[in-house]
Amino acid sequence: MIDLKYRKFIQIGFLAIITLIICYSSMQSMRANAWYFNGLNTLKQLSSPIDNSELLNAENAISLATEIEPTQPHYWQLYAYIKMLKLTTNKSFIDSDKKKLVYKQVEQALLKSIKLRKTWAETWISLAEVVSYQEGPSDRVYNYIQQAKKMGPNKIAVHLGAIQIALVNWHQLPPKYKALYVNELNLAVQHGYQFYDVFNIAQQVNGLPTLCLSLQFGTAFEKVRVSNHYRKYC
Repeated sequence: MIDLKYRKFIQIGFLAIITLIICYSSMQSMRANAWYFNGLNTLKQLSSPIDNSELLNAENAISLATEIEPTQPHYWQLYAYIKMLKLTTNKSFIDSDKKKLVYKQVEQALLKSIKLRKTWAETWISLAEVVSYQEGPSDRVYNYIQQAKKMGPNKIAVHLGAIQIALVNWHQLPPKYKALYVNELNLAVQHGYQFYDVFNIAQQVNGLPTLCLSLQFGTAFEKVRVSNHYRKYC
């Protein structure tokens, strides 16, 4: 009888411990999710021009989310996005060593995201972009682009990301990258109005002369050549 009662106490204690663990885990997930949406909503409501204090609040929120629950791939992706946005917003005031540090932090965050979920094409192309800032048009960057294309062969973000990498590194671009650039332009133009984002991208990276020259040839770009965007930028 005593052994039976003892076993029951053990079972009840064991169940209580499991319940506490589950409750704690659920609470942690809720806290992390709250901080994630705090950061996301802060980004959606950014003022124009962007206020650095708002970016800092968003960064602090997503940092807390990744600390509390580091197993969520979208947390790491948002963390990387905010880091790059801060760098872009303050690029005139950040020295080269700081930029290298941020690039490495972003790269590591994206690698963590990919380790947790390998099927997001946008994560692969973002990784390709940030590594290209560090290495130029390297084989590693090319492989990341190929992974992005494999996961999202019809995604406009992948096409535009590959085009941006090519334009940034045009003067040192290997032949396989130039072939990739031409191919991605032809794929991107099939997305209709979404293609016109390519002009803003080219302007940001001082690649408009190269882009405009590329669009002068080929039947695929006939409608582009008579568009307002083409007349404005080219």
